[in-house]
Amino acid sequence: MKLRRVVSAILGLVLAPRRHRRRRPDVPPRGREHYEPTSFATDGATVKKPADSIPVAKSPPGGWQLDWPAPVLTGCDEPLAAGAPDLRGVWQVVSGPFVGHIERIEQAGQRAVVTASGVIHDMFVDGSLERGVNDVDPTGGQISVAARYSEGRLDLHPNNMRRAIVTRYLDGDEMVWRYGPYRNRLRRLEAPHDHDNEGQHHD
Repeated sequence: MKLRRVVSAILGLVLAPRRHRRRRPDVPPRGREHYEPTSFATDGATVKKPADSIPVAKSPPGGWQLDWPAPVLTGCDEPLAAGAPDLRGVWQVVSGPFVGHIERIEQAGQRAVVTASGVIHDMFVDGSLERGVNDVDPTGGQISVAARYSEGRLDLHPNNMRRAIVTRYLDGDEMVWRYGPYRNRLRRLEAPHDHDNEGQHHD
């Protein structure tokens, strides 16, 4: 069973760019709440809403569609864990096989939430499978992933493999997202102005 999951994960990585190109173009979230995370408390003693007080979010059946789900860690003011890069924000790939891909990253304490491509991957970055990502990938396949912070990176280890298969880290004002053999560069998107949403409606 474990070997089958590993083979499936590797195959999914290889085919991911092709699947991405077949999807509709990504649309950024509309509300400012997606772009403006809660300010952190000055220290642990003044935290009002710790990360572990918020229930872990899961991807909805069939994945979310055009409307981005609400941020998971709203109001959470627990400072980032030691060694964690601050990856919070809405990012778009500007170079690499996944050009156009948009993802939202939330963080607080040991918690990190990556929302993109119809899924919500909510995890505690403590190296365990139990509190890592136990959800589905964008194709609907079941995944189990351990997350760790290492040398300024957010590393993801499917099935707790020794080597990180997915990693994200800052490079100046940009973020590098390595997804298996593919390397992408992303830039933060700015929050929309109020007039940007005027006249817009849902189909």
